[in-house]
Amino acid sequence: MIIIITVLIISLILIIYNIYHDKIIFLSIKLNDIEEKISSTLIKRKELIKDSELIIKRITSTDKEIYSGLSKLEDKNVNMMELDRKLLVYISEFHLIKDKYQQLQKDEEFQKIAFKITETEDLLNAYKNYYNDNAEKYNKLIKQFPLIITTLIKRRKEKLFFDSKSLGDSDYNDFKY
Repeated sequence: MIIIITVLIISLILIIYNIYHDKIIFLSIKLNDIEEKISSTLIKRKELIKDSELIIKRITSTDKEIYSGLSKLEDKNVNMMELDRKLLVYISEFHLIKDKYQQLQKDEEFQKIAFKITETEDLLNAYKNYYNDNAEKYNKLIKQFPLIITTLIKRRKEKLFFDSKSLGDSDYNDFKY
């Protein structure tokens, strides 16, 4: 009788483990997919900023660098969260320049770039929300029993939210769900 109960308990734990393990794999795939989409959108955004610099130089008849340090973003060691934050600075500069020079607002090519930049902003916001929702689910799941055992064995780590904050840090005023 004890053997049957033990086998049933072990079987139940294994079934629960398999269900949750599949959820972790599924969430990992979703997170990897959305990371690729965010990354490609950020690269597109960077290219749009570069293209806008050429138009700004042409229209304002200047040779000086418009976005200082933009060329440093070619470094392969910049992660997507850092790239996003750095690009936000250039996007702000873009909007300031756009508002300052009337001749830019009349240029059709520049307006197309402005529209595409706004389009990427909307996409990124949607992608980030989706990523953060799934990262939250993933982080909660890897801390549940019996998955915490394999989390420790496989050295799975919490996924950072797209704002680079961690649920486990001691800063309670930061972005958390």
